[in-house]
Amino acid sequence: MFQEILDGINYEDSVISNGLPSQQATTFVPFDSTLAPNQQAIVFPNSFTNTGSFGAGSNLSIVDPGFRIPYVLESSLEIQRELFYNTTITVGTLWTHGVHLIASSAYDKNLIAPAGTTQYIVCPAGVGQGTPGSPDPSTSVCSAPPITEPTLDSGLLSEGRISSAVGQINALISPGVNNYNSFYVQIQRRVAHGLEIMTSYTFAKNSQSGADFNNQFDLSNTRGPSLLDQRHRLSIVAVYSPNASGLSNTAERRLLSDWTISTVMQFNSGRPYTGLLSSACTGPNLASCGSSGNDTLNDSAINESTGNTAAGIVGAGPVPGQGYNTFYGPWINEIDLGLTRTFHITEHQQIQLEAQVFNLFNHANYFVQAGSGIVQTQYNPVGPNCGDGASINQTCFLVPATGFQTLESINQLNGPRTFQFAFRYRF
Repeated sequence: MFQEILDGINYEDSVISNGLPSQQATTFVPFDSTLAPNQQAIVFPNSFTNTGSFGAGSNLSIVDPGFRIPYVLESSLEIQRELFYNTTITVGTLWTHGVHLIASSAYDKNLIAPAGTTQYIVCPAGVGQGTPGSPDPSTSVCSAPPITEPTLDSGLLSEGRISSAVGQINALISPGVNNYNSFYVQIQRRVAHGLEIMTSYTFAKNSQSGADFNNQFDLSNTRGPSLLDQRHRLSIVAVYSPNASGLSNTAERRLLSDWTISTVMQFNSGRPYTGLLSSACTGPNLASCGSSGNDTLNDSAINESTGNTAAGIVGAGPVPGQGYNTFYGPWINEIDLGLTRTFHITEHQQIQLEAQVFNLFNHANYFVQAGSGIVQTQYNPVGPNCGDGASINQTCFLVPATGFQTLESINQLNGPRTFQFAFRYRF
């Protein structure tokens, strides 16, 4: 381990904000002229005899000695062939492999590894919800096999593994691995008889491991879909300008000439999110909870100043045994349509009227990204010692949360139906 001094900025602030408002922490080790220089090397963290030398804060931000520079390997293959006149098909694949990616979760080298275990037992709906006559969650109705994990009750997590003279030692680490694999097909018909069309479909998978974690002491179960994983994407673009020059009737030829009809259709599968636990010991009629009422479980980063962005986790930990990003939001679908008519005044002057409608069928496209836009809370953990901040070995009964998967906001990039009209004069 080593001490890294970043002048005017530190890693902690660069993670939780834009890095500009920096709180500096310094300490001074006097030079002893009676000793040789090689006998006065700073031994971290023994040189910090008290936290007073750090002013308002007692945390350190360092670059881990095992940090490696991230890099990405990439390969692609594409085959294009003409099917028939003016029509081509393209088939391709793209593969990327990211290594030594920087972790987005707080990693505290001074945090003491948790002792004890927590048993999580899933209960059926309606149990322990505070309704009259509802059974206690500790009864036999919650008889499913328990899931046992380390106790990550934040009331029991504390600093001091390396030194009690400082608080957190937030390390910049690079354990992440990311893999992206895609297969795509594109069919393009160039302008022929007034019609141009392009259709493309992409099937892809984006997975990662190590970069996001809720338990910094065990990164073995961190593999799962990336927050950017979007399996299916279908796009259809078409432009049609009918040619009426061959009509013998002058009125019909003028009426049907100079029209352009265009459309853009997009159909995208939803993005993933993680099912979370709610705050422990909350809700109506949960008097069986411990007196301390600690409000966080299954997340070692909750008491870290650099927070936790693992798989969209903010505060509460993920549901045990499920893995990250196991749920997907709804599809995002939109069909846009445009209609244009051009009127020629002279050879060099023309007027163009255009009408466009976005999201023609007013399809509701909900925003679900990085855990935002949807209620992620899947279970409410309750029990006599669940999250009490004192019990080394705990039992938490997981009662289904009624609002789980409730959609909360519309995607602003694919909003409700919108009309747009334009007038152009060209000369």
